[in-house]
Amino acid sequence: MKVEKLQSSDYQEIVDLSMYAFQYKVPEESLKEKYEQFDQQYISGIKDEEKLAAKLQILPLKIWFNHEHWEMGGIASVATYPEYRRKGYVRELIKDSLEVMRNKDQFISLLHPFSISFYRQFGWEIFDYLKKVNIDKSELVRMENTDGEICRYHKNNFPHDLKEFYEKFAKDFNGMLVRESNWWKQRVITELTIAAYYGTSNRVEGYILYDIKDKKMKVEEFIVINDEARKGLWNYICQHDSMITEVELTLQEKDPLPYLLQNPRAKTEVFPYFMARIVDVEKFLKKLDLNISNDQSIGVEINDTYASWNNGIYLLTNENVVKLDRQSRLDQDYVKMDVQTLIPLFFGVYTARELNNIGKIKGNIETINLLEEIVNPLNPFFIDFF
Repeated sequence: MKVEKLQSSDYQEIVDLSMYAFQYKVPEESLKEKYEQFDQQYISGIKDEEKLAAKLQILPLKIWFNHEHWEMGGIASVATYPEYRRKGYVRELIKDSLEVMRNKDQFISLLHPFSISFYRQFGWEIFDYLKKVNIDKSELVRMENTDGEICRYHKNNFPHDLKEFYEKFAKDFNGMLVRESNWWKQRVITELTIAAYYGTSNRVEGYILYDIKDKKMKVEEFIVINDEARKGLWNYICQHDSMITEVELTLQEKDPLPYLLQNPRAKTEVFPYFMARIVDVEKFLKKLDLNISNDQSIGVEINDTYASWNNGIYLLTNENVVKLDRQSRLDQDYVKMDVQTLIPLFFGVYTARELNNIGKIKGNIETINLLEEIVNPLNPFFIDFF
């Protein structure tokens, strides 16, 4: 079994495998664009007598983390023909992808799992939960009027200041995708309508991305930076009451919109969405801005089954992060965890004490408290798809 980097001569087979595995059709006229996207990706595969049997694609993307752009490897389109399944092909592709991303300084990897338990065994963990709210037409009750205005855009027509607004919003969350201009055009607005809320300063303060089909309005993104924009966009949604019978809203987990509704008992589902993994623990920890004072230090032991370079004890001080091997002995207590536990800890899903309470972090209570003190993450959020 050999993992190899696929070339342009393999592009048609890559498309064929994706179409078979994910049950969709790529029109002939779209192949050139698809191939151009492949040129920007790292695509690995396993062949059986020159026939492609399995493949994995790594998208070179960036996310917002701690108010900065971080390089990220997006795992996508992992697929195997059925006759080659359960032979360990995907396992080998994933192991290879970790080395590839490490060499590219992609400290973090994100993916959308077909099975959470499957990717957990390889070190990925849930970091993003979304909230889906279904609202009946009868519950579309307007809130108080606002002073701003709504501008509606469709297809490839969108305001240039929307990208700037998105960046302003996204930087305050851990995990939000850094959207380049082509991402907006190719992935976001091709089939959706945009309604942007402009405040009294004539600047974008919020927007929704939505579609209406079969009398159902699906709001894929509801992004605001203040309460005025939230109410203004909700009132805009209510203006569709003669066209629809229900609204489906996808929100950030902690968005307060459902609380503000006249009937907060609207059907609401919170569900796990994306997973993340730390590819290179040492480089990740060194890039963090931890709240460690001059007289503090903490040791963290990491166990990583599939990326052996991450195994060891990391001594964290206010000046540096030093990696020690497991034979080293510290003059202080240290905490222990698997590599995937770094995700809920540093993405702000659970605190160190909460992770200790459920057995994900082991250590004495004083060291656990210190770990909680030095980690002060932003809220996690990711709403894109790849």
